Amino acid sequence: MNQHSYFTFTRYLLKILTLLIIAGCGTTSTSVESVSDYADRVLFEEYSYSGVSLDISNETDNARATTWRPDGSKIFITGRYTENVVSYTMTEPWDIGTATFSGEYDLSNEFGSTSQISVAHGLFLHDDGELMWVFNRTEIWGYTLETPWELSTAVQTSYFDLQNFVQRGHDFDFNPDGTKLFIDDRDAQAVHEVHLATPWDITTIEWEYTLDISDQEKEVRGLEMVKGGTIMLLMDTVRQEILQYALSEPYNLSTARYLNAFDVSEQAVQPRGLSVHPDLKYIYVTGRDNQEIYRYERR
Repeated sequence: MNQHSYFTFTRYLLKILTLLIIAGCGTTSTSVESVSDYADRVLFEEYSYSGVSLDISNETDNARATTWRPDGSKIFITGRYTENVVSYTMTEPWDIGTATFSGEYDLSNEFGSTSQISVAHGLFLHDDGELMWVFNRTEIWGYTLETPWELSTAVQTSYFDLQNFVQRGHDFDFNPDGTKLFIDDRDAQAVHEVHLATPWDITTIEWEYTLDISDQEKEVRGLEMVKGGTIMLLMDTVRQEILQYALSEPYNLSTARYLNAFDVSEQAVQPRGLSVHPDLKYIYVTGRDNQEIYRYERR
């Protein structure tokens, strides 16, 4: 190889190495932002209504919470007046425009013995689809699904009364390992953080901390912990807005601070439920009076 060819080849290698280093740095930056730094970002400046919605009027009345199968193939919804949990299956993941009704579970038998079914609100399904929890204003019920994700196979297996510290809750969320539960409380103008001595076992619940949100909250009726517990989203019915809080320590409410809000009043006059795509690509809001689920997406 002559000298000219040698230097040409060397410059080519250096250029390739430089591009690889830049690409590698870009990947690292994106990963960090998606977890730790994302909480301080004002999310709602990036969202708008997608124009996509799901009509749930035939299966529910006064619908509330929604929750998803992790792969986006199913959405589950509580119906307060219809006393049920219903499911819809998507042919395209996370696209509620492709949803069809796929199942129902009647809650009235379980709730009727200890409470009033007319106040059923919150809902959560474990990531494996084998466990489900339903919450009313002060009580929570646990279910086992004999066939994962199939509501018709649900069997009520546990129960816990939260009236010692919850005044009028509506929605809740677990942390990933099932050792913590977060509950919104409309009358107390607060969010409660509780510890589960045995993961996922609601009979082992112990109160841990209460976050005062009275400076922002009017009537909260929805809660989602996202981005590894560094963000908490609350649905406020009177404000007709989703409230965003940043947690400097994941899943630790004592480190939470309010950031901003997102107006959903043009679509959901009475917003009653909230759920979120794992990567925050979409936000879903339940409109009680419209009897629809609305999808908002990041631009």
